[in-house]
Amino acid sequence: GRTQRYHHDLTGKLIRSEDEGLVTHWYYDEADRLTHRTVKGETAERWQYDERGWLTDISHISEGHRVAVHYGYDSKGRLASEHLTVHHPQTEALLWQHETRHAYNAQGLAKRCIPDSLPAVEWLTYGSGYLAGMKLGDTPLVEYTRDRLHRETLRRFGRYELTTAYTPAGQLQRQHLNSLQYDRDYTWNDNGELIRISSP
Repeated sequence: GRTQRYHHDLTGKLIRSEDEGLVTHWYYDEADRLTHRTVKGETAERWQYDERGWLTDISHISEGHRVAVHYGYDSKGRLASEHLTVHHPQTEALLWQHETRHAYNAQGLAKRCIPDSLPAVEWLTYGSGYLAGMKLGDTPLVEYTRDRLHRETLRRFGRYELTTAYTPAGQLQRQHLNSLQYDRDYTWNDNGELIRISSP
């Protein structure tokens, strides 16, 4: 069989792992943040942080190329961008890059993800952040209808509709998906424990 071993320091941090003879060492800074790991004595992955302690870069070697992800934050500490790069192993010339930006609503909830040269993914919310739907560009991906308690009662995605009903006690009672053979009825006992899931 396969044997894996893990070694920790006195504070519980992982410092060495072994997998079928492949030895990985893990290193940390004075704030106990992971900084890099080595495999067979060579650096395999690095983590970098800014003066606030926020993760700014992760990089690793893939087929000889240095692959990195750079993270940017807004003034409130929220993730604002992810910049992916691939560099040539010898010349360090930039071979490929891609950026994804993130936007937030007034409540601080994620509302839009904008990849380079691709339509934005948008989260549609209401109230204190209940999800009402998602769009890819102008195309709806999924739409939700909720009851007064904000529980999902209807989900529309493509040509499908999933309806959900609840018992007076708020337990899941029934789910029905049109166009496919998916119907579920849920039965609960007097202690509120699920005892049966049945299909027609």
